[in-house]
Amino acid sequence: MSRDSGVPGSSPPRRNRPPSDPSRPKPPPLPPEGSTFRPNPTSGGPAPTPGAGKPRKAKPARPGGGSDPLDAKPIRPVDGPKLFERILFGRVSTGQLAQFSRQFASYLNAGVDILRSLASLERQFSGTALGPVLRRMGDAIRRGETLEEAMVRETSTFSPMYLSMIRVAEARGGVPETLKMLAKNLEARQRLIRQARSAMIYPTIVLLMAGLVGIGISIFILPLFAETLKEISGKLTLPLASRALLSFSDFVRFAGWWLMPLLLFSTPFLLIRAYRTSAGKALLDRLVLMMPVFGLLCRKLDTSRFARTMSALLDAGLDFPSTIDLTANVVVMTPIKNAVRSAKDRVMAGRELSETLDRTGQFSPDVIAVIATGEETGKLPESLDHLANEYDEQIAAMVKNLGHLLQPLVTFVLGAIVLFVILAVLMPIIQLISSLANGI
Repeated sequence: MSRDSGVPGSSPPRRNRPPSDPSRPKPPPLPPEGSTFRPNPTSGGPAPTPGAGKPRKAKPARPGGGSDPLDAKPIRPVDGPKLFERILFGRVSTGQLAQFSRQFASYLNAGVDILRSLASLERQFSGTALGPVLRRMGDAIRRGETLEEAMVRETSTFSPMYLSMIRVAEARGGVPETLKMLAKNLEARQRLIRQARSAMIYPTIVLLMAGLVGIGISIFILPLFAETLKEISGKLTLPLASRALLSFSDFVRFAGWWLMPLLLFSTPFLLIRAYRTSAGKALLDRLVLMMPVFGLLCRKLDTSRFARTMSALLDAGLDFPSTIDLTANVVVMTPIKNAVRSAKDRVMAGRELSETLDRTGQFSPDVIAVIATGEETGKLPESLDHLANEYDEQIAAMVKNLGHLLQPLVTFVLGAIVLFVILAVLMPIIQLISSLANGI
């Protein structure tokens, strides 16, 4: 039974589709999308017509009316911060980058447009080094670039690991989740750095004060005792401690009073300069890892960085060679960095990651066991994340105990120095008094 088109409320009858004209050119196929997360700076505008060539990108109208300034002249992309920005604001800190990542993820999860999100974050971080970075990112996205393309120019702000995870997240459509993962990673790194700095404040202050006191004693007090010891040395043979103290006093007097402060302040500067070279860094890193307590702390810090970074990269979907390279760049100590890099070719040749890292000797048995378990169960990112959380707890406990351990250690060292000076001065006097008492 056919529908009556005159009945109210009934839909009109369908019209037969006209036959296609074979002489009419077919519209070109749409290009494949390389990313499922594409910025949409416009809130409206006409849809592109298939077959009309490359679609034009609609641009937002200015609030005050008129044409958009991007139509007047193209904006050339600027690579990184300018000189006055680096002088005025400095560099973007880890805390600022972590806060930006977490709040940016919250905006995107709430459905806020990417340009409005960046504009809001730019106002929030105005007056900091991150404000101009967000403004340049917004300008790049208005030109039709992706989020990763807008970030890749800011190499001083976003690390290669950050950019790689954003690139994979755009391809998979999980940018908010990846931003949350990056925020968690950055917050953990900032927490470790803060704990390590807090553990070194007290020993650094005590050692600096001890060095200043030692300089004062060497310049003003030791020459007075040296004259007395020289008079005694004409009658008696001085003990070894006294002779060492005399030699040190003569050295200070010969070199001048300026040598001791110069050595105190130039030694850290020379160590920093040597640490910036590849050979000096490799040597100093090996020496640090051999230290009893501080070396173990640095090893745990690097193990936590390794586990958390590799977990985040594998969970984001990066391939294994890129994961290994980016993880090795995050690790600080040269022996551990080389051990991670050496695992790349061996794992690609078919060996297990746990077996490869075990042969390097740079990771403890519990780390190797956790990695082996993750490989067997197919949950390596989850296992590495659990390992990083466990090592963070161990590091926090070590840093807390390190302050209590360094206090008596520094006191013992200072006491030993004071005892050496007292014995070097008093032993010849006691020896002279004993000789006079015996009638010599």
